Amino acid sequence: MQPWGYIVLVGAVTIVYALIMPARAREGKKTEQQSLKETEAALELYMADMERENEELVQLVSSIKQQSQSNQATLTEQIMDLQGALSEQQEHSKQLEARMNEEAETLRQLAASLENQANIQTTVANDVEHVVAPPEIKPKPVSSIKLRYPRLFELHEEGKSIDSIAKTAGLQRGEVQLILQLAKQEESIG
Repeated sequence: MQPWGYIVLVGAVTIVYALIMPARAREGKKTEQQSLKETEAALELYMADMERENEELVQLVSSIKQQSQSNQATLTEQIMDLQGALSEQQEHSKQLEARMNEEAETLRQLAASLENQANIQTTVANDVEHVVAPPEIKPKPVSSIKLRYPRLFELHEEGKSIDSIAKTAGLQRGEVQLILQLAKQEESIG
């Protein structure tokens, strides 16, 4: 081929290439625009998902806060109830302690009275022996403690346990034991 043929051929290729280039550029622009639109659509979807997730988180935090406040109110109410019950128990304990002190004082007075009676009986017995000599059988005197707690001694004679007697009589176990011991001492003295 001749050099002018090469030039014509190169010119023709250049013209064809020049015609094809704008078409490709237009396709590239369309592709870029389409890609840009797709990116925008993806970003919009992402933002919508983020907003929805944020709303769910806000609702979750709100429900947790409400539940926490409800639990706190319930616990506060329970604490108040327990404090009231504790106050009642303390007051009851004070009353029981005062009653025990009163009973102990009564028992001390009773023991002192029994001791005085025993001394008086001994003195009277000695005086009577000096005045009247004949031996006589004395009826067993009913102790004053038995007169004071007749139900307790009834239960004891029936063979009930000390715990059972304490429950029935409404006394402490130690009180029942002390009363029975005092009655035995009184009988042995009398």
